Amino acid sequence: MEKITLGHGSGGRLTQELIGKVVELFPPQLVAGDMEDCTFIDDHMAMTIDSFTVTPRTFPGGDIGKLAICGSANDLAVRGIAPENIAMSLVIEEGFELEELKKYMRSAAKVCQDLGLRLTAGDTKVVPAGALDGLFITTCSVGRRKTSYPLGMNNLRPGDKLMVTTSIGQHGATIGAERFNLSSENLRSDCGSLWSCIQDIIDVDGLRCLRDCTRGGLGTALCEWAEGTGYGMEIEEVLIPLSEEVSAICDILGFDPLYLACEGCALIGASPSAMDRILARLRNNPISSDTRVIGEVVENHGRIVGMKTLIGGMRIVDMPVGEMLPRIC
Repeated sequence: MEKITLGHGSGGRLTQELIGKVVELFPPQLVAGDMEDCTFIDDHMAMTIDSFTVTPRTFPGGDIGKLAICGSANDLAVRGIAPENIAMSLVIEEGFELEELKKYMRSAAKVCQDLGLRLTAGDTKVVPAGALDGLFITTCSVGRRKTSYPLGMNNLRPGDKLMVTTSIGQHGATIGAERFNLSSENLRSDCGSLWSCIQDIIDVDGLRCLRDCTRGGLGTALCEWAEGTGYGMEIEEVLIPLSEEVSAICDILGFDPLYLACEGCALIGASPSAMDRILARLRNNPISSDTRVIGEVVENHGRIVGMKTLIGGMRIVDMPVGEMLPRIC
């Protein structure tokens, strides 16, 4: 009998297969059409849901409370949705320190305050000691569309440019470094809200779609776009922003930065005519000042992501099958 493995939580190929097996149990008329991380309820309102189990719960750049609100709000933001309301569920292990819980809730409240995001519902469960590792947080966010048309991968066309808003892999590398006691003074998670920079570009005609590169990283996000649209994606390794600190952690631990989680980095698809305006606006915002064009959408080699490597070859980028680093978000 098939059993669930950690790989099913990687955000990669096994995750996609697991989701498919769950969704096929529902009548087609009861399943939303696009099944992206954030789905439109009607023409203007959208919602998303996510759970967070990061280890360690506090890390350079954030903690599980900040991560839970930012992660949920970012799923809305990349569809052009202003985060407005959030529901939060806590599952707490017996014996958990109250002061530690309050610290995470203060972090969550700070993000909500910054975004004007209202806590509208919640639920709390306490389970016996040993039933889970400390604390799990689930959030469900709802908001309204601020763009003149819905953003989504179905808008992509051959020739569109692909961009990322910051150096990739910062969250995954930070969590990895913390777990393996690797010190790096300048390494911090990019955990943060994307709405502050996305709202600067939502009125640009030619903006097609965005995706936050969480579990599975940039590589998985590109594969989802390629498989979801039927187009090919071509990127260049030399153009992808990658910090020395993240690169060093990848060298030590044997990670591929393309698949390391990000929690404040967006992948963007836009028409060539919109590229310069988007770049100019994003580079004026501190959290997206390192925005780069990394490639484009192509008609050939449909459903495949190809990356021109530093030595000039072409590498196929596929979804990861296993789990490099579990419990990252």
